[in-house]
Amino acid sequence: MRRRKRCRNKECGDYFIACAQVPDQKYCSKPECQRARKREWNRRKLESDGDYRENRRAAQRRWAAKHSGYWREYRQRHKDSADRNRRDQGPRNLRRKLVSLCSRIAKTDECRAKNIVLTGRYKLIPIRGDTIAKTDESIIEIIAIPA
Repeated sequence: MRRRKRCRNKECGDYFIACAQVPDQKYCSKPECQRARKREWNRRKLESDGDYRENRRAAQRRWAAKHSGYWREYRQRHKDSADRNRRDQGPRNLRRKLVSLCSRIAKTDECRAKNIVLTGRYKLIPIRGDTIAKTDESIIEIIAIPA
C-alpha cells in the first residue's frame, strides 16, 4: 500500500497518494498546486541553467520588439493603475537608493556612498558597543573640533 504524502504547495498542504507512475510526486493534482510546482521548477531552472535563462531573455526581447506599443496602450487603458504606479514609484526609488548606498546589517562597516565626512580633526566618542554582527567594532559619534 502506498503512503500518503503532504502536498508541498504552502497554500494547500493536503495529503494525497502519489500516482504509481510518479512515486516521488511532491504536489497533489489540484490545478493551483500544479501551477505552484511549475513556478518552483521554473525558479530553480532560471537560477541553475544559464542557457535557459538567456533563452528566456531572448524570447522576452523578441516579444517586446513585436509588441512595442503594448505598455503604452496598457497605461492608456488602465489609467488608475498607471497613476498609482507613478505615485508609488518615488518611495520605491528612494528605498532602492538607500539600500544600494549602505550595505546590509551584517556588514555595518561598509558603505558605498561617497565619503561625506570631511577631512580634519575629529573627536570620537563611543556611544555603545553592542553591535549585532561584529564584536570588534563600536558605534561612535563624530564631532568636528574647531581649529
